[in-house]
Amino acid sequence: MPAGHPCQAPPVILVVARALARPDGRADLVALLVEAARASRQEQGNLSYAFHADLEDPNALVSVEEWETREDLDRHMGTPGLAALLQALPPLVTADPTITVHEVAATAPYGG
Repeated sequence: MPAGHPCQAPPVILVVARALARPDGRADLVALLVEAARASRQEQGNLSYAFHADLEDPNALVSVEEWETREDLDRHMGTPGLAALLQALPPLVTADPTITVHEVAATAPYGG
């Protein structure tokens, strides 16, 4: 890292997952996701875990997660709770969710 680089946080693993809820299953899906987020925040290496709804399409849901290491994320992906969540999703969503993993080398506030 060059001298004077504005990096203020160590590298993190950023996960973005997207799903489109079936309108008649949205309430059940939201209840499952709230429970999953609360449990995941207690896991080793989790820095943040939250679900968000699109302002233009409330059935479009996105999770944003931050993990200290890839090993922490891999451990999370193997938990029984996450397996149960993924198994419960098909009747509540219109298609399989997409999950992308980003290995962020540096993070700094935007300074304009």
